[in-house]
Amino acid sequence: MITKAIKHALLTGFEPFGEPRPNKNRSWEAIKQLENTTIESSDATIICHCYELPVSYDDISEQVPRLHQSQEFSIVVHCGAGTSGVVRLEKQARKSGYSRSGNKGQTDIPVNGCVPGYRTPDVLTTVVNAEAVQDALADRGWDKVCVSSDAGQYLCEYTYYTSLAEGKETYPGRGLPEPNTLFVHVPPQESDPYDDRQLGEMLREVIQRLA
Repeated sequence: MITKAIKHALLTGFEPFGEPRPNKNRSWEAIKQLENTTIESSDATIICHCYELPVSYDDISEQVPRLHQSQEFSIVVHCGAGTSGVVRLEKQARKSGYSRSGNKGQTDIPVNGCVPGYRTPDVLTTVVNAEAVQDALADRGWDKVCVSSDAGQYLCEYTYYTSLAEGKETYPGRGLPEPNTLFVHVPPQESDPYDDRQLGEMLREVIQRLA
């Protein structure tokens, strides 16, 4: 009998944000369905570790590296609220250009609008073949999915860059391969175009593809 590998997946969504503050952020509603679950791929058992992130630059700069250090993650999927009508698989993230305030206001915006603490290039690209993931999802009937190269230069992209930089800078120092990291933007409104349960199932299939 072939023994499957055990892999760990870091999965995050965001707390509610904006004024007036809504009760829920759909990204977390989708991600939290995978909390305390395992996902089976053809050759791995994937253990899910789910976290709700604050919409704050300072907190992201502290919490995302700490989460990466907490486990040997092979898979990282960050989820955030995007635009209506389509799920977007983000290919890249920028280091600078962050000027829009989060839940903590203007005093929380990073110095020079830049992600601090890394010697990585101005733009980082995921090692994940996002187009192949899109094609696989389309084959399974998920046709409202696209690939994007603009993650919005807000807390979502800031988180994505921080996570990609962790994978490229700190994982080799720990003797670990860079994890397969992807940011998924989901539409903010319920049932547009999929309901929360369906988004959870889609994310499950994305994670299987990254194993």
